[in-house]
Amino acid sequence: MLVDFRVKNFALIDELEINFTGGLNVLTGETGAGKSIIIGALDILLGARASTDLIRKGKESAYIEAAFVPQKLNLINQYLEEAGIEADPELLILSREIRQNGNNRNRINGQLVTASMIKDVSKYLVDIHGQHEHQRLLDSSSQLHLLDEFIGQEKEELLKKIKELYQEQIKIEEELAALDIDEGEKARELDLLRYQIQEIEDAALKDNEVEELEQELRILTNLEDINALVARMYKGIQGDDYSNIEGILNQIVSFLKELDDLKDLDEELANFYKILNDIYYQLEELGFSLNNYHEKLEFDPDKLERVETRLSLITSLQRKYGQTIEEIRDYRTRMEERLEFLLSQERLLAEYLARKEKLLEEYYHYARRLSELRKKKAKDLEIIIARELADLAMNNTVFKIVFTEKGPGLDGIDRIEFLIAPNPGEDLKPLARIASGGELSRIMLALKTIIAHVDQVDTLIFDEVDTGVGGKVAQKMAEKLALIGKQRQVLCITHLPQIASMADKHFFIEKRQEEKHTYTTIYDLDNKERRDEIARMLGGVKLTDTTIRHAEEMLELAEAKKREL
Repeated sequence: MLVDFRVKNFALIDELEINFTGGLNVLTGETGAGKSIIIGALDILLGARASTDLIRKGKESAYIEAAFVPQKLNLINQYLEEAGIEADPELLILSREIRQNGNNRNRINGQLVTASMIKDVSKYLVDIHGQHEHQRLLDSSSQLHLLDEFIGQEKEELLKKIKELYQEQIKIEEELAALDIDEGEKARELDLLRYQIQEIEDAALKDNEVEELEQELRILTNLEDINALVARMYKGIQGDDYSNIEGILNQIVSFLKELDDLKDLDEELANFYKILNDIYYQLEELGFSLNNYHEKLEFDPDKLERVETRLSLITSLQRKYGQTIEEIRDYRTRMEERLEFLLSQERLLAEYLARKEKLLEEYYHYARRLSELRKKKAKDLEIIIARELADLAMNNTVFKIVFTEKGPGLDGIDRIEFLIAPNPGEDLKPLARIASGGELSRIMLALKTIIAHVDQVDTLIFDEVDTGVGGKVAQKMAEKLALIGKQRQVLCITHLPQIASMADKHFFIEKRQEEKHTYTTIYDLDNKERRDEIARMLGGVKLTDTTIRHAEEMLELAEAKKREL
């Protein structure tokens, strides 16, 4: 149940707060006062699309907030906890801020959430029925939805299974579409795949091969300089017998001999001897290494060509298949999988077709069970609607639900149409071809009266659904709304005094203008104010003794009727 509703800087509203009650809450006021703006604000709070045009002129943002005490709070709180939102054991608070910069904010219990999460929660809270739903009532899919609402929980398992099977069929269809390849195109793709896989396999790529080849190429292209430097270094260390050049090692040996005789005289000399001796052995080892390295340095033009050719091949593969050797291998794996897929296409095609046939058979099993349930419940609904319409002064109306079978869908195989014959002797015809606005209002109210028994929603909102009715019919509509109010919270915007007189709580909405500033306000009427408002609705702006007495009488009769209900 909606208990508190607050709106700020929204359209003509500066700021207002409304405290609703259980039962029938009626909102009345002059045309253009802003009654539908309030319902519009609630609709936007519950997930409808918001426009910055709705922000009051001169303000940076609009704010809407509602507090609910839902019957299904445990179910809602379970959803909130799974989404990581703090739940309240008694209350649910939704809020929405619409900003000029488009950076809107949605909150549940003070925590930021997405608009889709608000929508998920709102389906348990409010059902808004406005004049536009007259057109919705003419649509076949909406009629089917209304029938399913009447059926209630009995259909849920069947519908859930049907949706699952239909979604599996869609996936199978997508797989079949992927298998539907032109034979010529398939042959060309197979040739290309085989060529690419073979090209990568023939390359026999190794880990770290590029780095090793690049290093080898650097050595080969600088071989002459390396060779000359190594030879000079070796000659400098070992000396050159042919040129009688004395190497560093020979000089160190000479120094060591002289130090050997003197090292016992001074500790520092002994230390110099040790250091120089270590240097000798290190240089000797370096000389051996330089000699071995020099002997391996052989210029081989063929080897340089082989390295350059190998690098060129790998570079070509990188351009085509991936920047690294690992990426090239991954590409080959994907191509092998694609090749296997194409080669096994006929087998897969047969498997998918068999799976599709089995799914379709299972789908129709559940769809026909649901269809049988709908047809059975449709007969019950026809009888109840006829009875409700009779109460709404459509005594001789014949109402029938006709079924035709359509292709598989998320909601089963049924397409239905509501047919009506408002007068005796007339043929049954679709609502769109025969029903007037007043008749549509009564049919929708009859449906809502019936569905209120099984509906999951706590709060029903009727926005000027009394279009085209008056007199006795208006009284019957008022009684129906009051009856729904016994089971659900009802908010109703109306121009009919008959409906206003049946209210459990009556709000008056007024548009005021002060110093070029227009704004909408709302008042919770006391008994006297309520009497005067109903008198105004009966007789216009000027109140007379007659309209006041008539209003008092209507209120007395309404209280008596509510006690009967």
